[in-house]
Order: sequence, then structure tokens, then C-alpha cells
Amino acid sequence: MEVDVFSDVVCPFCYIGKRHLESALRELGVADAQIRFRSFELDPHVADSDLGTSSIASLASKKGMSLADAERMTQAVAYRASQVGIPMDFSQTKVLRTRDAHRLLQWARTHSLEGAAALKEELMRDYFCEGINLNESEALLAAAGRAGLPADEARAVLADPSAFAAAVEADISYAQKLNVRGVPFFVFNQRIGLSGAQSVETFVAAMKESLQAPTA
Repeated sequence: MEVDVFSDVVCPFCYIGKRHLESALRELGVADAQIRFRSFELDPHVADSDLGTSSIASLASKKGMSLADAERMTQAVAYRASQVGIPMDFSQTKVLRTRDAHRLLQWARTHSLEGAAALKEELMRDYFCEGINLNESEALLAAAGRAGLPADEARAVLADPSAFAAAVEADISYAQKLNVRGVPFFVFNQRIGLSGAQSVETFVAAMKESLQAPTA
């Protein structure tokens, strides 16, 4: 089973969708899935003035809603996340750029898909559950270390803004080719696409369909 996952580390539904994917793979008894986490930036043009501000306040501003309504919206997302074992805390999350995180994930993929998946989990947990600022190199390096990746290489990647930037752009171009307009977006065996953090049952059905021989 090959799975391409377009997602961003600051996308809560990407984290929830990751859990649903994992549950569906277990339900199907697939232990050796080749999962490629591909780059997708929800907001590639974050203004310097917005960096470090509350993500809830940013949501309210972007959606033209009150701060109270934005808080209620994030609480609903946090509740949904809690149902799959993710203790999201939006009171701590801040606006940040994710380009460096994506470059590091691209580098991790050159080591192994498993290493990249481990790093993806660490980054999402840091952001959503701990409120860690992923724009800080030391935070990214700490996540890479916990994922079992070589610290010296990770530091070199982060020190060079051009390192793996082309790989990030290649994934973004690939997403555009597939007409991916939002994340998470999953592609199973390069045949079946699935958008959003759908139910585990929907994931299972899509995976089964992707395993069927194409009709003539």
C-alpha cells in the first residue's frame, strides 16, 4: 500500500486525518504501508507582523468573526481531536511559517519514510499539544532528535534556506497538478484520492478501492 499525504504541520485536520489513516491501516491489517508525507503550505505568505500572534485571534480576523466564536470553533476541533487521542490546546498555538519544517521533513524522507513520519508526528504534537514555536531552529532540531534523525545533518539543513527548498516546491507543484486545494489530501496507490479528515470507514473503503485491479 502506497499512500501520499499532502498536509501542513499547523493543520489540525491533518493531524486528525493522520490518526484516521493509521486506524484504517490497522483495521485492514496493513503493517508495511509506504507513507510519503508531502509538503503543502496553508499560508505561504505569513506577514512578519503576524508571526507569534495567537492563532485563535488570527482565525477570527481571517474569518471575520468574533474572538469568542473563533474560540468556540477551535474548541470543537479540539474535542474532535480528543476522540482520537490528541490533546490539542489552541490557547497556546501561535502563527508561524512552516517552510523550514517542510524542508526538514523533505530531508528526513531521504533517510527513510519512517523517519519522516516520526518527525511529522513530533512536529504536530509540539505545535498543537505543547504550543512550541516551530519557527525556532532549536525546536525543529529537538523534534528531529526525538525522531531518531542525525542532529548535525538537521542543523546543516536548517542553516541553509535553499536546502531541500526545491523538493518542497516539487511537492507543491505536484499538489497543483492533482488539483489539491486543501489539506489533508490522501492518494492511495496513485489511484484513489481522498480529501479531508474523513471517517475511518471512508479511509478503509478508499484503500480497498485502490487495491482493486483497474477496469478496462
